[in-house]
Amino acid sequence: MSAETTASTNERFARPSRIRIALAVVFGLFYAYDVWEVIESVAQIIGLGLGFTPVGWAIMVIAVLAPFACFAAAYVVGRRRSAWFAVLAYLAGLGVSAALFFSLTVLLGASGAVVV
Repeated sequence: MSAETTASTNERFARPSRIRIALAVVFGLFYAYDVWEVIESVAQIIGLGLGFTPVGWAIMVIAVLAPFACFAAAYVVGRRRSAWFAVLAYLAGLGVSAALFFSLTVLLGASGAVVV
């Protein structure tokens, strides 16, 4: 492989393509929905006149930050691979984000972190 071919290949991977940007935006909307879901849950609990203990607030903060972390991990894993692999990474991240949300919701109820 010549130096020119290697340089053009490195330049191609250095810039995100339009497909990669589109994938990040589309899947970013799904991850943003996960964040909104957590914020909506907090608003509903507070709207019912209930509150959180400090442990409950810590659980909810982790639940809000988890989709951001999952998106970042999926982006990093899929950024230098094919577009199909990036799609699979984003889907796996969404699955992990959903599983974390459900697990943290159960933990919130089991720990008695919601108070009247």
